[in-house]
Amino acid sequence: MEVTVLAADEAMAQRLLRWLVPDGDSPVALPVAAVERFCWYELPHKWPADTSEQQRAVAVLTDLLAGVGRFRAVAVCTSATTAQVLAAWQRSEEAGFAVYRKAAAASPTSPPDVAELSWGEVMGIQEALARANLERRLEQALDEGDLDLDARTFPAARRRLVQHWLTTAQPVFGGRAPLEAVRSERRELWAAAPPTERRVLLAAVLPALAVSSAAPVDTAEPLRWLLEQIGDGVTLTQAGYLPRELVAAAFARYPHWYPIGKGPRSEADLYQLADLHELARTHRLVTKRHRVLKLSAAGRVQLTDPRLREHTAALAWLGTTAAERQVTESALCALWAEPRLREDLRDVVHPVLAAGFTHGDGTAMEGTETERLLWRFWHTGRELGYLEPERSSGAPISLSATGRPAALAALRLLAEGPSGRI
Repeated sequence: MEVTVLAADEAMAQRLLRWLVPDGDSPVALPVAAVERFCWYELPHKWPADTSEQQRAVAVLTDLLAGVGRFRAVAVCTSATTAQVLAAWQRSEEAGFAVYRKAAAASPTSPPDVAELSWGEVMGIQEALARANLERRLEQALDEGDLDLDARTFPAARRRLVQHWLTTAQPVFGGRAPLEAVRSERRELWAAAPPTERRVLLAAVLPALAVSSAAPVDTAEPLRWLLEQIGDGVTLTQAGYLPRELVAAAFARYPHWYPIGKGPRSEADLYQLADLHELARTHRLVTKRHRVLKLSAAGRVQLTDPRLREHTAALAWLGTTAAERQVTESALCALWAEPRLREDLRDVVHPVLAAGFTHGDGTAMEGTETERLLWRFWHTGRELGYLEPERSSGAPISLSATGRPAALAALRLLAEGPSGRI
């Protein structure tokens, strides 16, 4: 189909075509997602153009797309969203990025996060290829009427389409399911990251990570027990602690939590229980009204879904800072190979932390900082039942029966999770 534009705009049209279809193809094959990316990000951020030239570029692009019958893409160019995004870039780069991300997320051809895959902020080749193909598939489904943008069921239908496509073998991935290709690529990139000391530790666990995860083991038993005890509601003390009868039940079930004296009198005396309570609150598994604490809707789901509960517990074990996660990753890999004395574990983990992190003033991390982070790892692992109770202070640290699958779950979050979003 021949594309016609006004003679005065011919130079702009050629510039647009070189940018958007550099291989010389017709813009008839240009995906809507590419038009969105151009109008909302590339034009205002990468083209040296003032406001009037940006507007002229959009107008010429509109004519080009209309000339080849790409009316869904034309609607992007003429939309209020495009005008709002361009105006935001004029205010500041920060505002432009924020409005662009919001617009991209709201686009009907943008693949949403699904249970099987959350998209990374930074993508490898396979992930970018999967996303680009899904954008085209969603546009095709809209054009052919398989998806109805105006239907109340559109979000759920789009998620189902994305899930089906990700888990179905595709020719572009050599007959593999895209999800498998993305996860494999993420593991490879994760395993190859420096420093060398880290890669040496990871070698022991990589074969296990490459095997598809089986049905989840019912890990994090203490968390499940606490959720069961809270159930439809317990009445907190005046100070906001869990009731004394629940504390007594925890001590009876987990006597190694408080091995001295006659037993704890309140939650304040049993830090393991207090930390599990805090974990449940942080992940919104419980709700509180006045002094009554009960399970939230999310808590009820996690109580019956071991995989979700394992995911929550793995996040807690990993920690929240980059240093905490690096120490946990290294410790899990070391313990996967064999039990370790505390001093040995510190000596194996510290070189990885020291090679990867420095203080703001450029000074190296000290061994005492590694010990502090390892204490958090040990402390949380014991609460969740992932580390064997130590028979003595000199006994080696080892993963429990549920700790081994939990370790794999935590490492998979790091290895296969979205870059920059875990």
